[in-house]
Amino acid sequence: MRLGRGPLRVALAACLLMALVGCRTRPPAVTPIIGPGADAPWSLQREVLQKLERYSLSGRVAVAASQQGFSGAMRYRQQPQRADLSIDGPMGMGGLRVALVGQDISMSNSRGETLDGGAARAELEQRLGFELPLTELRWWLLGLPAPGDAALDQDAVTGEIRGFTQDGWQIAVDSRAPALGFALPQKLTVRREGARVRLLVESWQP
Repeated sequence: MRLGRGPLRVALAACLLMALVGCRTRPPAVTPIIGPGADAPWSLQREVLQKLERYSLSGRVAVAASQQGFSGAMRYRQQPQRADLSIDGPMGMGGLRVALVGQDISMSNSRGETLDGGAARAELEQRLGFELPLTELRWWLLGLPAPGDAALDQDAVTGEIRGFTQDGWQIAVDSRAPALGFALPQKLTVRREGARVRLLVESWQP
């Protein structure tokens, strides 16, 4: 039996209405708020950030070392006992994956090759052109020095950390943006003699 134009239009309109209702009832993705708020006093934000054991970020990274350089996508995930770093880009960096569990490190690449311990550290240094401070990275990405000695550059009024020097590295928080209930770094520059890393964070997740 064939439907006439009138009934056909009614059926199509009903289908469209059901689709729209389905779209409206689907809840939007909401990123949980962990911190006290991006406008909260910096002393309070720092206190909570120093205890933060779970977070992840994704963005773009540009590395310059030994008169060479590359840029690519970067992802980082911090968990209480583990950190995972991945960098995808040219210059032999495609598919690079690094896992740090305590002080134990492993590294794999897109060809399925896996290295552990000292061999992994040596390969990572050869790829990057410098030794990456993996243990400190979990704090540096948050715009904080790792536990230990550090020379701070702080805002004279708010106390917000604008940068610091630690273990021979200079870390500059070039800009911050609200994320996860904090004012988290959006642009970071990490440098020492002969090496520079610039990071643009595109998203933060808990």
